[in-house]
Amino acid sequence: MSASAAAVNPSESLRRRSREALYALAVQFLLGMAANLIGEPEGTFAVVFDTIVIILHILIAIGLVLISIRALLAARAAGIGQRLALWGLVVIVVTFLAGVGTVISGNEWASYVMAVGFLVAAAIYGATFFASYRLASVPPQG
Repeated sequence: MSASAAAVNPSESLRRRSREALYALAVQFLLGMAANLIGEPEGTFAVVFDTIVIILHILIAIGLVLISIRALLAARAAGIGQRLALWGLVVIVVTFLAGVGTVISGNEWASYVMAVGFLVAAAIYGATFFASYRLASVPPQG
């Protein structure tokens, strides 16, 4: 482990993980909207573009599960936002499963659950981001 990695305090780590989650959620939202706009693609270019968008959407969804686990670990290390981070992980997993259900069944309700999951996860990771500043502002005891 490098010296700079060791120097990162727990609140900064939680802040970084929260920021990663928010960035990934934003990209995920844009890719999901692109996939919805394309709909059932016609023509070679549209099929290739739609396939690339869906693959990226899936890869970022997997990344979001990993980020939410890292955010939970960072919250535990920081001792703040643990419940929020746990709920963030739960919401991301449910949203991921709704995405799998959408791809497998084409069910529009599963797609709706994905949209709600995006909003809830964005609110949760926004809250963990701001919670990390509360910890940083507490003066050291001693």
